[in-house]
Order: sequence, then C-alpha cells, then structure tokens
Amino acid sequence: MKRIARKLGVALLSLGPLTGCYDRVDLEDASLSLVAGVDITEDHRTMSYTSIPVFSKAEKKSQELKVVANTQRQGRGKLDAFTVGSFNGRKIKVIALSKRFVQETPDWFRYMDIYFRDGRNPITPRVILFDGKLDQLFFYHSPSQPMLPLMLMGMIKSASDRSESVATTLQELHRQMNEEGQTPFLTQMSIKQDAMIDGTSLLDHQGRYVDMLSMPETVLLRVLQKKTGESVGFTLRLPPGLTGSSGEADWVSISTERVKVKIGSAYAGGRFKFSVHVRFSASVVEKLSSLDLDDHQREAELACAEELRDKFEALIGKLQQKKVDPVGFGIYARAYHYQRFKQVKDNWGEAFGQADVQIRVSVAFADEGSVK
Repeated sequence: MKRIARKLGVALLSLGPLTGCYDRVDLEDASLSLVAGVDITEDHRTMSYTSIPVFSKAEKKSQELKVVANTQRQGRGKLDAFTVGSFNGRKIKVIALSKRFVQETPDWFRYMDIYFRDGRNPITPRVILFDGKLDQLFFYHSPSQPMLPLMLMGMIKSASDRSESVATTLQELHRQMNEEGQTPFLTQMSIKQDAMIDGTSLLDHQGRYVDMLSMPETVLLRVLQKKTGESVGFTLRLPPGLTGSSGEADWVSISTERVKVKIGSAYAGGRFKFSVHVRFSASVVEKLSSLDLDDHQREAELACAEELRDKFEALIGKLQQKKVDPVGFGIYARAYHYQRFKQVKDNWGEAFGQADVQIRVSVAFADEGSVK
C-alpha cells in the first residue's frame, strides 16, 4: 500500500511543471489590443495602430494609439510606452489595413508574419481594408456607436450575415494569398458622415488592390461562392412589356429560401470554359406592380431570372476585365483539367480574363405572400 502511495505521490509531483498558468497575465496587468491597424506615412514609413478597451469608470471606453515602426513587433514595443499595463496582442479581433498601404507597399502581406510565426497570436481576426487614412478610423468617435472594437465586429458580422460583404479572417487570407486558383478579397469600409461598409475589395495574386465590388455585387459574388447566408434578398424590375405599364413602379422584391449553384468546366479552343447554373427558390416579399402573379407567375419568374442573369453576367465581365477571380473558378479548372491549369497557374488571372463563362439562372416562386 505504501509503495502505491509513493508512486502516486511521484506522479502528482511530476505534473507540477506541466501547469498551464506559468505564463499567465493578470487582466489588471495587461493592455489588451482588440483592433490592430497598419498604414504608411507620406514618406512610406509604416505606422502601427491599436485600440485598447479601458476597464474603468472613465468616460472614454477605449484608448487608441499609433506609432511609427519598421515592423509590427517593433510597433508593439513602442506601444508599451503609452499603455497602463503590458501590451498584449493575443486578443485581437480585427486587423485594419489602409487602402494606400495595400496599394503602395510591395509584398505588404509580409507584415502579417508576426501573427503566423508566433503561435500565441490569433489567426482568426477579421481583416478589413479601410478607404482612407487609419487616423479617420481609429480616432472616430460617435455618440450613436459603441467603442471601436465592438462597432467593427458588429458591422462586419451583420453585413456578412446579409451576404452584403465578406468576413475574411487572417487564416483565410493566408490561404487566398497562396491559392493559385483564386484571388484574395477583403471587407472594405470607409467613413464619410458615418462609418459604413462599402462592399468587397478585390486583390490580385500579389495582393495589390484592383477594384471594389458594391454591396449588391457582393451578394452575387457570395452566391457564386456558395457562401450565402440563410436568405438573400433581391429587388428586381419587371419589364413594361409584361406589366403593361410605364415601368416606373414595376418593382418586385424576393427573398430566397434555397439557392443551388452548379459550376461545370471544360477546355477547348485554347481557353477554359465554365458553365454556371444558379437556381433560386424564393418568396415574394414585396410587389409594387399591379401584375397578377396568380395568372402570370411563370412569366414573372422568367423576367426575374433574366434580370438576375444580366446582373451575374455584368459581375463576371467586371472580374474578367480586372483579371481577378474571387469566385474560385481556377479551383474547378485545377480539379478537372490539371495539365491545362498547370500551364497558366502562375498567371491565372490573365487566363480567367480570356475564359468563356456562360450563366444560366432559374427562379421559382415558392410563396407569393399572404395578400393578393
């Protein structure tokens, strides 16, 4: 019995060094950064920004700071001089990049190295691109808005849930930057009178800023990516030839119940060919037109499908003109035509710009509403 007790005691003592609290940081001794940012000065020196919540009865609920630093790690060291506790970047929820930083800094993604190299840092923060100087964002205070971290996280989540923007995490951005068959994309926001989500930033394979998709265009992008929320809404105009009116008030709004997207691929004539079939099952949630849907349901469904097809074709045309592929058509090309894809993998954007993409859209009304 004594032998068993001695063995048990030795086993318990050996567990002492394995405790998970040896490197703990007490909350009162730490300054927790929830939002980080990177911008550049007029002479192209990098600036590090941070937003830290203030756990006190002070009127200002967060502290915003900025320093000029060569690297993100050096910036954290400089920020320590302005914080009450030891600076801690392990709770970052949002990383904001200025549009100018992304446009004018070659290979800007290397500044994110600290998050991947140090395993204690999070790789799940949302990454956004801000159209303007980060001073506007970090020192923006509105009586109608919560502190900056809560405001940004709430805006990103609500826009993403409505499929009107993306919610790219740092880990997902790392995948996109190294994905040969897809180009990166980020949430884009700005501050005019108030802070607002503008849509989605489009980047090329090198991470250079190319263009932006509006929020309605982003909804179409999310449909093609098969990453829509529970429901997607569209407001469409019925043609005057169907309604028999001038068309000024011939609007109908639909809310999708099911969305199915099928993408096929082929290679012929020296270029890739993609066939996309999008099928919507939707409910009519608003109708300004006097058209009787009971008598003309099929005609209305075809009219809605035609207008949606035109919108998808305009989106694909814009992407091909800019030579970017946020949808990921290149992933299909690699999966089914690897030998052909291998020849253009280093310049997929150019190859996608020359591809033939055919769009087909089907709409079926599952519900016309409670009133006639």
